[in-house]
Amino acid sequence: MGISRRAFLTGTLSGAAVLVLAACTTDAPSPAPSTGGPTPTPTEAPTAPAGVAAAGFLRSSWADDALAGGSSSYLATGSTVTDRLTLAGSLDDRLFFAGEAVADRHAGTVYGARASGFDVADQVAAVAAEGERIAVIGAGIAGATAARALADRGFDVVVVEARDRIGGRIHTVADDSWPFPVELGVSTLFGDASPALVGALTLAGVDTVRVDGAGGAGGATDTSDTPGSTASPGSGTAQVAARTADGTTTDLTGALAAAVTTASAWAAGTDGVDSGDGTGGGLGTSARQVFAESGADRVSSTPDATGVSDAERVAFLLDTVLPARFGAEAGDLAMSQIGDDLLPVDATLVTGGFESFVTGLLDGLDVLRGSTVVSVQYGDQGVGLRLATGESLSADRVVSTMPLGVLKRGAVEFDPALPAAYSSAIESLGMGDQEVLWLRFDRAFWSTQATVWAVLDDTASDRLFVNLMPSTGEPILVSLTGGDAGRAAAALDDDEAVTAALASLEPYLDLVSASPTPSGEPTVDPSATPGS
Repeated sequence: MGISRRAFLTGTLSGAAVLVLAACTTDAPSPAPSTGGPTPTPTEAPTAPAGVAAAGFLRSSWADDALAGGSSSYLATGSTVTDRLTLAGSLDDRLFFAGEAVADRHAGTVYGARASGFDVADQVAAVAAEGERIAVIGAGIAGATAARALADRGFDVVVVEARDRIGGRIHTVADDSWPFPVELGVSTLFGDASPALVGALTLAGVDTVRVDGAGGAGGATDTSDTPGSTASPGSGTAQVAARTADGTTTDLTGALAAAVTTASAWAAGTDGVDSGDGTGGGLGTSARQVFAESGADRVSSTPDATGVSDAERVAFLLDTVLPARFGAEAGDLAMSQIGDDLLPVDATLVTGGFESFVTGLLDGLDVLRGSTVVSVQYGDQGVGLRLATGESLSADRVVSTMPLGVLKRGAVEFDPALPAAYSSAIESLGMGDQEVLWLRFDRAFWSTQATVWAVLDDTASDRLFVNLMPSTGEPILVSLTGGDAGRAAAALDDDEAVTAALASLEPYLDLVSASPTPSGEPTVDPSATPGS
């Protein structure tokens, strides 16, 4: 079945929708010419457009965060869902794993992390005696969910967290200069798993707002920005805008949806397909190779009336959209990871402090902050944890929610050593790098009400943005980068990062001449870097 334009826009995070492929032949056709890789090398340093400055900014740096090792996991080339399921099993009914990387549904997302927390609590409760002491390593949403569920069942729970704050890769920065708390980790919730979490946030008193370009503070959806758009004012469908370097508007989603449909159909018909639940025998072939072998990237290279060819649009999908969505390059990302949930549209933005939701789950529980676990010993007699301070902690059982990036780095010693199947799964799965840069302005320098902006300019460093003006009424833009581009962004200093983003935004800044020059210099909260 093909993926419709609207399905591509609205998407789904359902694990059942994920396609898993067999290995492809090695004699692959050459891919269509790319408009440029995700980390272009400009001939000169970018400069911000005249008359435009950010009144404030905040940025993430997950690539450099030793306590995360990246932003989220993904199925790398050669890996399958079986690797996740392997890690979800317990060892001697003493050591249990949880988190987004081992989730059996919605893996790689905050929904998967939360679901995994509930699941591991069920696993522990099935073998533990009432009143046993359970240690939970990690106070992110998976660990906090598991800890609360276990405590509510009468277990003695202690949470050990390496950071000085709660939340893990959910990182909220509250600053009076911003109209609402800024999320440097998870901020937008979309897909079919989002309503349950949005409902939980509402019950906990955490504010959210729809990012749909319709009915928000900024007015109805602007359907004129993208030629051929099927959205209509009041439809609730977020608008995706695409512009070239000179500001010409063009359609993007039609070509992207067609390419994904072609690649997915070819993959689904390949012999040896993995069923998606880990029972098949196929390996995850890279998305780039599947696009080449399926012919999904063999589209017209002739520019249309807007000056953009379908080949350039498909290259944008492979070089920009996939890395921003999954934190990995198309050549490293297994096609089995890709669904139709590629852009953050019809989403819900957390504006009331996501971190407070996680903190609330741990209310009344023992939480040891700033306590890094360096070794885990487990066996018939129970579990022993050794901390970096030299202190030790004993428990009957332990739930580890340490990020995959930490496990891949070998930062924690396990005694006995993890079985070969576990080590292989940890090595096979990928850990992505996704970064965000929040830009706050004194006034909007743009006219479009579109909520997702694509920059079809291969010299731009930042090529995907989310416009929060329509939903919040605040002139705030968020740059999304990932993979090589995300790591390159993280390597820039603050001034370089902001300047590069502003330069990339030039195709959308059509109201600059109509606005006074903003005053003041950009400011950044020192807590903006995760793990600092």
